[in-house]
Amino acid sequence: MTGKQKTIIAVLAFVAMVVGSFTYKVFQTSAANIQALIYPTPKTLPAFELTAQDNTAFSQNQFVGKWSFVFFGYTFCPDICPTTLSDLSAIANDLPADVSAKSQFVFVSVDPERDTVERMEGYVSFYHPDFIGVTGAADQIKTLSMSVGAVYMKVPMGDTYQMQHSGRIFIIDPLGRRFGIFAENEQNPTVLDTETIRNDLIKIVRNH
Repeated sequence: MTGKQKTIIAVLAFVAMVVGSFTYKVFQTSAANIQALIYPTPKTLPAFELTAQDNTAFSQNQFVGKWSFVFFGYTFCPDICPTTLSDLSAIANDLPADVSAKSQFVFVSVDPERDTVERMEGYVSFYHPDFIGVTGAADQIKTLSMSVGAVYMKVPMGDTYQMQHSGRIFIIDPLGRRFGIFAENEQNPTVLDTETIRNDLIKIVRNH
């Protein structure tokens, strides 16, 4: 790894640390033994226009009517994305029927240069047939990511590149508002506490 690449990664880590520090200040203490970080006042998402893996339009309207659990990553990701999507698949398969009917899991690409609609279709369906994969123009992805606080950065790696990104799961409520976050494990960001997230998810869907 070159000095430039190390610098970029260090900058991204610093940004994530600052955002994380700020995040804990703006979130309220969760009630009902929920570990997720919940915003005291949900915020409506701005308008954006992306495309789902079935080539249909995906905008802020697709968040309305269900609880959405959103993860930002990319299909060439070597570690965090495969592990996280596998964990989310296990969570989705273990939800009670009433909660499952009111929930959806959305994977948003932060690498639109390589993540075409066709590639997203094959990728997300591998993990779960009901997962929604979303890609599109870089500026539209940025609009959505900034509205929820997702952090990512392109890092050159020789003749190719990787996308450094956060491992958080963002919660959007059925009114299409930024509601909360399942924060990544600080010691090991590639590992989710699936039992805690599943239990929190059930409480959130049933009690809000």
